Amino acid sequence: MKFLFSWKGLVIAIIILIVLVLIMIDVRVNGYTRYDRVNEFDFELRFGTYGMQNVNTFEDTITKDLIMAGTMSSDYVFPEYAKRHVYKMLRDMDIMNFPSRLELPYVDAEKTNCLTLNVVIDGAEKTVECLVPWGYKLRGVGTTPDQLYQFLTLTEYIENRVYKSGEWRDLPKSVGGYL
Repeated sequence: MKFLFSWKGLVIAIIILIVLVLIMIDVRVNGYTRYDRVNEFDFELRFGTYGMQNVNTFEDTITKDLIMAGTMSSDYVFPEYAKRHVYKMLRDMDIMNFPSRLELPYVDAEKTNCLTLNVVIDGAEKTVECLVPWGYKLRGVGTTPDQLYQFLTLTEYIENRVYKSGEWRDLPKSVGGYL
């Protein structure tokens, strides 16, 4: 008992406490725990008019719709931290229990962002599709159905990561436009 209240005992107790805190910090980084890691996680998001653009982590590519000039693909590795964030979003939204098609009323298929997300998590595959009018703005939980809001938030996050990448900027500009 005398050892516990000595300087040596106090120093050892502080070291043990620091080690435990460091282990806890290591286990929980950005809301992603070791126990959340999966053996297999990849996704492909098709987006844009007619769903001609995509990001594909299965093949580490992006594809840009050049409209009248066809499409062009480039090598692109989705950043690991962003991929972890996508996985966390998918887990939080319980993507495997989503409907295969999310509907918005009064959608004109000619003037839409065609979103198709295909996800594989540890061998389980899920595909969710949604047509979103150009200019459609997220209105927040409560005014937009929760699943639709979660899905659009996720796809917007992925699209923004792609648009900001150097690989995307290096692809040629689109020629022409859709009516």
